[in-house]
Amino acid sequence: MTKKVYFDRRLLELAGSQHYVVARDQLLKLGSVRQIEYRLETGLLERVYEGVYRVVGSPCTWHQQLLAACLASSGANGVSFRAGALMWDLPGGEEILEITAPRHRRMQLEGVRIHESYFLSDLDVTYLHGIPVTRPARVLCDLGLLVERGELRASTYELAFQEAVRRNLVDIPRVWREWERLGGVSRPGGRIVKQVLESFVPPIRKPETTPEMQLLQLLRAAGLPEPVPQYRVQLSATRQARLDFAWPEQKLYCEFDPFKWHGGHDRYMYTAKRRLQLEGLGWRGVPVTDEELDAGAPLATRLLSQRLPRAA
Repeated sequence: MTKKVYFDRRLLELAGSQHYVVARDQLLKLGSVRQIEYRLETGLLERVYEGVYRVVGSPCTWHQQLLAACLASSGANGVSFRAGALMWDLPGGEEILEITAPRHRRMQLEGVRIHESYFLSDLDVTYLHGIPVTRPARVLCDLGLLVERGELRASTYELAFQEAVRRNLVDIPRVWREWERLGGVSRPGGRIVKQVLESFVPPIRKPETTPEMQLLQLLRAAGLPEPVPQYRVQLSATRQARLDFAWPEQKLYCEFDPFKWHGGHDRYMYTAKRRLQLEGLGWRGVPVTDEELDAGAPLATRLLSQRLPRAA
């Protein structure tokens, strides 16, 4: 095998493992400066940032751009804030280029929002899809700054907290420790984080999905009594119905009822039969469609408030 073939093979193996972007320092461990320059001249590589290259013809993806930005900045760094939230699939995330770098090592990269922090080390960062990203507790603490600046809605931020706990990405004591380590109320956004931590109320049981978590927030905001998530009703000796949210004493339930759930004849018939069986047992249901949820569930909460006592 010639040196040229060996270098190209190693280059593509490395690039293929990290979204087809590579750093100059990485390539110098495989070959010489001249070999790198030759690949740039012949069109195998193209420069993304100083010292960071992309394999020409590879898909230009958000993940690729994120990793390129991380490779271009020096020291420990990671995808953070809204981009970090999206990497963790948390509410409030956006497909933008946003990273955090150590204090005094921040660089200016076109199209990239870069934050700097005194508190950033390898322990603050983990890897998702081969990309360094700040850990969930850090992401939640960072997002408090965006709420304070008016760049993120408080309700979205609270939902991100609930989602992170629901999916076991964090627990509340872990976020408290991270908040204290980063400076508590003296840190920008710290008071917002503290307010959410102090007011956090875990559900009786964890809802199964993000829309269900969002619906629970709306039920609470409407001042309704706390429902029981994932409540089971025995329909027959062998069959149960699991209700998204229930008030057993009133035999009342509320469920997220998205359009895609009724994707065919069999599913439609199953849902209709289930609803009739519940009604036969004295249960009344309030469905919440996609549009109703997006609107803040005003019709559903109004109907529920008429049928339920107000929360104490």
